[in-house]
Amino acid sequence: MDYEPILPLRMIAFQILFLLVAIAVESSILRLRLRFGFQTSVQYTLAINLAAIVVGWVAFLVIEPLSPLEIKSQIISYILFDRLSLNNWNAPIGATICAIGVASFLVTFFVKLKGLEIIMRADGVWKLDEEDNRPAKRVSRDERYARARQGRSDTQQALSEFMDAVIQANAASFSAITLLLLLRYWVTREVA
Repeated sequence: MDYEPILPLRMIAFQILFLLVAIAVESSILRLRLRFGFQTSVQYTLAINLAAIVVGWVAFLVIEPLSPLEIKSQIISYILFDRLSLNNWNAPIGATICAIGVASFLVTFFVKLKGLEIIMRADGVWKLDEEDNRPAKRVSRDERYARARQGRSDTQQALSEFMDAVIQANAASFSAITLLLLLRYWVTREVA
């Protein structure tokens, strides 16, 4: 049986729309929180989002052939026809979608965090390791005591702010994309 190749143009268009929304939202947050320039924040955000998309599609293309036939039919029905088919997976589909959403958020956060760190190291902007390797200057006993009471070194504080900025940017872009998906669902439901 020969099959004709099908190009899911609607899915490609929405992937591009979601990429543009994520870049706009995340670059503004990273610019404010990490004090990048406009162009730098957009370039960094574009690079880490493209890396996240590649990782996501590779994971999808690895997992999809291993999934049961019922799930494959749901995936194909949703991607090509924008609706879920009726089969045994209709009842647990909500919990499955929520679990996939949480997992994709966490994996995307990790990819963006490590991707941004790698890009900043390659660009010579990453300064956190240099603070640990600087020569130790003579610090008074009172100053050491004050630092110990604070509980966090400057490097730990900077790393925490870096991680907070990336997770806020990721959460904001996921929220914006979720709102777009809900708006799309609401509009297509009204038309149908």
